[in-house]
Amino acid sequence: MLRSMAHLPLALLVGILQGLIEWLPVSSKTMNLLVLAGAGMPISQAYAIGLIANFGSFFAALYYFRREALAVLRGLLHPFGSGQDAQLFRFVFLATLATGIVGIPIYEAAKHLLSVTGGSLAMLAVGLLLLLTAWLSARKERLVRAGGAGRQGIPASWPSALVGGLQGLAALPGMSRSGVTVTPLLAMGYSAAEALRLSFMLDVVALLGAAGVPLLSHGGVRAVHALGVGDTVLMLLVAAVVSFLTIGAVLRIASRLRTSVATLIIALITLAVAVVGLSAIR
Repeated sequence: MLRSMAHLPLALLVGILQGLIEWLPVSSKTMNLLVLAGAGMPISQAYAIGLIANFGSFFAALYYFRREALAVLRGLLHPFGSGQDAQLFRFVFLATLATGIVGIPIYEAAKHLLSVTGGSLAMLAVGLLLLLTAWLSARKERLVRAGGAGRQGIPASWPSALVGGLQGLAALPGMSRSGVTVTPLLAMGYSAAEALRLSFMLDVVALLGAAGVPLLSHGGVRAVHALGVGDTVLMLLVAAVVSFLTIGAVLRIASRLRTSVATLIIALITLAVAVVGLSAIR
């Protein structure tokens, strides 16, 4: 049972956390799990609510990237074409397919294990890779004096599948989806702003899947009833508003920074979260 904390402020808090943290290299589902479990919700239900909260971020991302979403739909008409709509469709489709192949088994295992250890260790590795990427970006910027303009365009088939497969690892508690997808995109030569934009675009479908899977089981439905249907809806509305504002803010900040600097900031946040996660389990 939930402890004395009222459901309404708890729903507000989870919605705010979801809207802010989803777009940073921090695991929003894990933060929500800790808050909900701390309020007395059973761990399995807290994990389910942490995922269901993704619905709010999904609607925000869908609206923010509505032009790209329409382009993906247009790409359905000619999926093997060479136009930008077709390329964007293949990027989203292949990445999402790879995410499902990797992520669904991890989700099923995580429901039973529910340990942040694996995710925290993985985030530590991601943080170290980001540090290396920041150093390489700085060297590239000095050599070409490009100021981090970076690669443009849509990733090809195999890179799309790679990014999607790595995104599937975010089903691990403690693992950040944005952190693990931005890393390979930066390594491919994209600027920080473009890597974040591509990562956030993928999030539209990933968030829908992450939020929908728990509702396919009785555990997810019970979790909603434990928090309260009305409070769950409020949580999603707050998450949607905060997500929309955060997406815009993060992309604006990234566009004003050199890629090496933005990558270094992401790396330091990722490492800090990983260290905190590992410290918490001792």
